[in-house]
Amino acid sequence: MPDLAERLDGIQVRVRAPGAEIEAELRRRTDITVSFGESVYDFIDESALETALASLARLLWAGWQRQYRAAIDETGLNIGVDDLRDSHFFTDRANVEAVGASAGERVTISAVGMENFSVAIKPGTVREIPEDQFSVDVSDAAAKLIQDFQAQVDELKKRYYE
Repeated sequence: MPDLAERLDGIQVRVRAPGAEIEAELRRRTDITVSFGESVYDFIDESALETALASLARLLWAGWQRQYRAAIDETGLNIGVDDLRDSHFFTDRANVEAVGASAGERVTISAVGMENFSVAIKPGTVREIPEDQFSVDVSDAAAKLIQDFQAQVDELKKRYYE
């Protein structure tokens, strides 16, 4: 049986934005790909795209959390609240504000506690860059968001548990 780290690395989540032919897939904890149905990218505006991407982020996170909890349950590890210190840690973690921006800063994804996602796309982006480059920018911003969140959570763990 694979160890927990391998199991977590093996989690894959694929979701579709409600009402749109835009899909996203999460692999290996931070690798996110976004794909569009035929001609979707050509006819969508930044505002609708921001909404769709924020929905995809919520769905990916929920799917990942479900599989994460299933993996943890199989180990018998306790990740719940046992005392006041744990309670404070979880409260602070829920308030972590993480941000990730693509290299060219065309796409910025932010979240509070990895629950409330928002996406900002620089105006004119859809007209100025092709779909494949946009997908790379989204993947870059998403990976940086996850890394920022994890780095802040690691600091919280040090503060509360070391």
